[in-house]
Amino acid sequence: MKQKKNILLVEDFSDSAKGVIARLHDIPEYELSIDWVDNCDDAFEKLNQKHNYDLLITDLQINTEDKKYTIETGEDLLIKIKKLDNNPKIIVYSMIDQPVILDLIINEIVVDGYIIKGRKSLDELAFSLHLIFLGSSHFSKNVNETLIKYRDALHIDKLNRNILRYLYKGYKINELSSLLTKKGFKATSQATIENRIKDLKDYFDAKTTIQLVAIAKEKKVFMD
Repeated sequence: MKQKKNILLVEDFSDSAKGVIARLHDIPEYELSIDWVDNCDDAFEKLNQKHNYDLLITDLQINTEDKKYTIETGEDLLIKIKKLDNNPKIIVYSMIDQPVILDLIINEIVVDGYIIKGRKSLDELAFSLHLIFLGSSHFSKNVNETLIKYRDALHIDKLNRNILRYLYKGYKINELSSLLTKKGFKATSQATIENRIKDLKDYFDAKTTIQLVAIAKEKKVFMD
């Protein structure tokens, strides 16, 4: 007898959504009921009001150009639904492969699967359902490889990542304190920031701030 499962799909491109739905309906072991929404606000409303979804499949990049939404990204959606009492299992299905984002989604937010969109990703997505409904997890091979490759750089905390990102964008050290305070960081005096930059130079064996930022960018410590 087929297992009945309820799935919510968050995908802003209709062709991509239709492809996912068609491929999942081909899985012989399950009788799937799949709801599809193209924005995170509608997704959260469904998850908040209807607690019988077994699985959420969501992209991280959701187009919000045509309308203003309260929840603009898949990342923000995941953070909000993790606070619900009965949140479903989660698969991220996305093209995003930056180490910082992978680390955040997998190790901080904690999801059950992360699949990079690509030529054979629909088959991998279908395959992952078996593992996840059995209580296991599944991550694309290149996801695991990326996290291993950039493991040391990922130990850099969020404040340091933002310091490096602002330096990369051309801000001066004496401008960083107010920028970081506005982002909600504490202990961001100029002296603290200068000490952090010094420690980062030591960590990456960089002699100048320019060299430090170049090394951090190469190691993908921060996103542009």
